[in-house]
Amino acid sequence: MKRILMLVMLCSGFLLTGQEYQLAKPLVKVEGESFFENSAIVRCEFDLKGAVIRYTLDDSEPNQRSKRYKKPLTIKKSTTIKVKTFKNGFQASKTVRLDLFKMTAPLASIKLSPEPSGTYMAEGAKTLNDQKAGSFNFRDGRWVGYNKGPITIDIDLGKIVEKEKIVLNTLVSPDSWIMRPEYLSYTHSLDGKKFEQETRIGMIGMISSETAYKTFWRLIMDGPYRYVRITISPLSSIPDWHPGKGQPGWLFIDEIFIQQ
Repeated sequence: MKRILMLVMLCSGFLLTGQEYQLAKPLVKVEGESFFENSAIVRCEFDLKGAVIRYTLDDSEPNQRSKRYKKPLTIKKSTTIKVKTFKNGFQASKTVRLDLFKMTAPLASIKLSPEPSGTYMAEGAKTLNDQKAGSFNFRDGRWVGYNKGPITIDIDLGKIVEKEKIVLNTLVSPDSWIMRPEYLSYTHSLDGKKFEQETRIGMIGMISSETAYKTFWRLIMDGPYRYVRITISPLSSIPDWHPGKGQPGWLFIDEIFIQQ
């Protein structure tokens, strides 16, 4: 009888351990924009006694040995911050990721073809080069929107460069029919007439659990070159799991900049 009781206790302990509550994700906020010229301030919050916030700045997953958050972080270079909360007796939270980019001055010029949808035109190509980040509200006037493509973005860097990392920001918000692009390609040219063979990025299929987020596409090209051409297309057919299945998805684009 004792052996049976002991076995039940051991099994119960395992079940209770397996039913630990998982901590919620910490709140991570950046003062200003996700891209900056000089520095950015990052603040983290989590209101539960005994809980600890830990973070990394090298794109690795935070663990119990990672740095403990004690005060706002001053970021002075392009960085990927990952943050989690920990507390004894609880499962660690899911990871919060924040990409921050140190950028150069605005690009010499950007041209868009065709023009964005009339409802979501914002200030046209100027919107992509104003150093102002769009929010998760696609109607905030800081995004240009399309539901037909492809879209061609022609960029003049204003000077000949050897190698730069150009960053393009897009929004994904399935509840608003805003999807990942169907594809993105890019190429470069020295004279703006003869372009090199393009590099094409195919998109990974979307899943129904995805919520609103921003995607920063990093485009790296070896020079010399002065001109860059990006071609990007909205999703032509929304997946079956979505209420708008079979309909074209929307594509929303924000800032384009050179990452330092």
